Amino acid sequence: MILPGSQLYNLILLAFGMLCLGTWANTFKITSKWRFELYYFDFALGTLLAAILIGLTFGSLGWDGFALTDDLRIAGKQKEALAMAAGGVFNLGNMLIAGALSVAGVTVAYMLGLAIMLTAGIVMSYFMSPAGNGAMLAGGAVLVLGAAILLGVAFRMQALARLVVLMREGKTKSTKKIVSTKGQLLAIGGGLIGSAYFPLMNSARSGENGLGPYGLGVFFAIGIVITTFVYSLFFMNLPVHGEPLELSAYFTGKAKSHWLGIAGGILWYIGIASTFVVARAEDKAIPSPVSVRAIMLAAVAVGAFWGLFGWKEFAGAEGRIKTIVMVALFIFVVGAVGVSFSAAISTAG
Repeated sequence: MILPGSQLYNLILLAFGMLCLGTWANTFKITSKWRFELYYFDFALGTLLAAILIGLTFGSLGWDGFALTDDLRIAGKQKEALAMAAGGVFNLGNMLIAGALSVAGVTVAYMLGLAIMLTAGIVMSYFMSPAGNGAMLAGGAVLVLGAAILLGVAFRMQALARLVVLMREGKTKSTKKIVSTKGQLLAIGGGLIGSAYFPLMNSARSGENGLGPYGLGVFFAIGIVITTFVYSLFFMNLPVHGEPLELSAYFTGKAKSHWLGIAGGILWYIGIASTFVVARAEDKAIPSPVSVRAIMLAAVAVGAFWGLFGWKEFAGAEGRIKTIVMVALFIFVVGAVGVSFSAAISTAG
């Protein structure tokens, strides 16, 4: 299998992966009125296709002669089950974030959902294997959470301002100034649930019979595909917004919507697979934990960038709302720096 042979190559791979992870949501936004429950079937298919193709190419080539099939033959059944369970847990969190994306936009989905997922996962990993400065890590995590809350406040204020405009123009039947917090709650819930995949993944790849990065990715993707049918059917019957859907609605979608879903799954898998490969680095190729954490959290910034400047989700917002958004982004950056550098500072120093 092909593994980056230096710290630099590992960091480049991770940076490219996080760019993909911060970008995949655009494929759903482009589908416009296509429901996320239906989009997700294609997303899961794209994930599995990417896992198999990458496994049969990068996972089966290289000078060491160790192929994906060898990895799957050696790995224990319990490890494979853990990898699928990790995929199922992560998938529930990611689908909740996708639901948040459909009702609250890209910025909220990333700043609340993905930021909380990654930060909570890093904190969880610290308690499983303490290393670095726990107080600094906790402080950074609190700041990231604070930034997410501030962004949620800004979104609520913006949604309320838009509702008032619609009421003045007579474009809504409602006469109450009520704004749903459904999007924020979905993102937060998705982030917390999704973070539980970290310990499962660590268990799946640990030990002599643990899965390698490419085999890990295949079983992770299988877990996503299996659980997608369960989760999507649940959300189709109890929708986040809109009317309940029949499964037949999937076959009425445009080809463009299906291809975008597959592309989204491929982009997302490249992002997550990069973390599997980098985690397998050995000796001098192991990148600095500070750099790894910083690059992973940068995926949140990439997603927020798309939401703010690509989709202009806060365009036309009044000055105080834009100020709150900028303050939230600043606090997030400070918190992310704290979470990242906590890995390099010992408890004593």
